[in-house]
Amino acid sequence: MTAIDVVIVAHNAGDLIERAVASVVDDPLVRSVCIVDNASTDGAPEAVAAAHPRVRVLRAENRGFAAGNNLGISAGDAPYVMLLNPDAEMNPGSLALLHSFASEHSRAGIVGPEILNANGTRQAGSRGRFPTFARVLALHAARVWARITGAVSPLPKSVTGPTRVDWVTGAAMLVRRAAIEAVGGLDEGFFLYYEDVDWCHRMHDAGWEVWVVPGATVTHHLGQAGVSSAFAAEKYREAFWRYCEKYRLHGLKLAARLGLLVRRSAGGRP
Repeated sequence: MTAIDVVIVAHNAGDLIERAVASVVDDPLVRSVCIVDNASTDGAPEAVAAAHPRVRVLRAENRGFAAGNNLGISAGDAPYVMLLNPDAEMNPGSLALLHSFASEHSRAGIVGPEILNANGTRQAGSRGRFPTFARVLALHAARVWARITGAVSPLPKSVTGPTRVDWVTGAAMLVRRAAIEAVGGLDEGFFLYYEDVDWCHRMHDAGWEVWVVPGATVTHHLGQAGVSSAFAAEKYREAFWRYCEKYRLHGLKLAARLGLLVRRSAGGRP
């Protein structure tokens, strides 16, 4: 049974995209693999498609991660869509675990795997609670403490079995097409970052559930997919402020802007 369309949005992702495609293209659950080429200049999507005839490449202007994924989603018709970053790879058996769980839980709109670093450790920032002033303040305090003490940055809470969560990262998420049809696609007003948190928020608001299934794992080579750190930081701020506006977190947005001004005045990161 082919039940899943895989969508991979790429912009100068280099050789990593071959590993992402190879991790899913021969899975018996996969109906199609679509690479949305967001104006790449490295030739990687074409090279992967030449090596894997089942892979379809859609070329698009780079209107952002959300817009690229929406284009890929609309190109398929399978009951489920697997969004996978070009710098992420499904580990063996993980897609089947996600699909099995979603099939048995009819209100599961989004199901995410455990996201791992290349060394096998859990990846920070891969799932969590929806932002509030108190939660973001606590997270920043924990990160500062980690930098001071040399401790590990705050990690997602460890879970031993399928667990309902507020949001999971769009780096790897299985999404029920019926849920997409009910709530709409990703908000294309987010160019990069927070489109996944927003989508999960809208799923919750519409009565769908978001789960993490830790038995399924994806290795995410974070920060190696052709996006400069300065550009990523700028888009992250824009997305965070937009999210705050959308959900009326005005105090949180003001605090974030003030914090940025303080860092810049002190010669910190821009």
